Amino acid sequence: MRVAVTGATGLVGHHVAAAALTAGHEVVAVTRPGRRLPQRLLALGEVGQERASLTDPVSLARAFEGVDALVHCAAVYSYDAAATAELADVNVAGTRAVLEAAAAAGVTRAVVTSSAVTRGSSLQPLPRDERHHLGTEPAPGYYASKVRQEQTALDVAERTGLEVVLALPTVVLGGPYDRLGPSNAIVLRYLLDPTRSTFSGGCNVVDARDVGAGHVTLLERGEPGERYLLAGEDVSWRTLHGLVADLAGVGQPVLQLPAGAAWLAAGAAEAWGRLTSSSPLSTREEASTVGRYYWYASDRARTIGYAARPAREAVAASLAWLVIGPDLPRFVRESLRLAPAVRAARPLEPRALPGPVDAGTGSGPGSEAGTEGRDPSSGRPLTARRRPPRPAPPRRRPSRG
Repeated sequence: MRVAVTGATGLVGHHVAAAALTAGHEVVAVTRPGRRLPQRLLALGEVGQERASLTDPVSLARAFEGVDALVHCAAVYSYDAAATAELADVNVAGTRAVLEAAAAAGVTRAVVTSSAVTRGSSLQPLPRDERHHLGTEPAPGYYASKVRQEQTALDVAERTGLEVVLALPTVVLGGPYDRLGPSNAIVLRYLLDPTRSTFSGGCNVVDARDVGAGHVTLLERGEPGERYLLAGEDVSWRTLHGLVADLAGVGQPVLQLPAGAAWLAAGAAEAWGRLTSSSPLSTREEASTVGRYYWYASDRARTIGYAARPAREAVAASLAWLVIGPDLPRFVRESLRLAPAVRAARPLEPRALPGPVDAGTGSGPGSEAGTEGRDPSSGRPLTARRRPPRPAPPRRRPSRG
């Protein structure tokens, strides 16, 4: 199939594109006008590109010409109370525009990325499934936008005949990513917390690679009109923070603070963000959910082939990207004692090895095109190193006899 992926430059979209290519599909990344595909996406294989705006039906229709199926990952993922309008514009109105344009262009099938939070949470450590709903519990604006997104997608499907399947991932960890999202920020916050505190409640964490593969499974075998939770492993906050501590080589969680403490800490983070004109690592909207269990079961998805790694592997993948990214301060990075699992999860980039260097030309056999006479890791010119002359041995004075 020729598959269009919106939001392909994001964390989930990247892995959807990778999984679709692995499955033998042709991938077209649909991006905002003026956006170039990052090298990490091009490195996956043959990826086409179409540019379109969510507010321009003409560009959307053109982007979906000749496309068989769509995976709509583009969304705003934010717990900022000031982003309410943007959440509605992108997650709700944007989804409607994308699906309507896809149906008009002849696309027959679509997977829409929603979120497990639309199934609500519990006060007890009990997993929820697709039959549950978001109730009267604390619900940030992001949650409400995802509930409306799902209903909008199903409405468009009913009107147009487009086959729509809803994907509901949990807390997605890993990389690559251009900006730190709320999910990987959970891991980062513990690394930056000198008190090594934890909280009551918990969440379900899943590796981004499994979420990408899960979307392709739903594209190929999902039942139209159905929701599918793409979950990993249910963990308490203490267990999750303990995994971070073990894999990063930092202290285990000691204090379990009340949920109100998380809300106060988030308020301080927001104040610091306003003072420094930076994005806070947590917000009071997000902190209002602490103390509840966001645990989910993905039995429905497993019946059609979905599988997920353990939480430990998902956390290791998150750490592997955080330690090579710009969000972790250097002094924290240098204090970590990373477990082998984290190092194994780091992406490897092939680089040419420098060949023997000729003293006259600065190049030699074994050099590859574009790297002759240069260090392949830094691009700096290579210069022949001359061994310093060996000093002459000291002369012995004749002994006086």
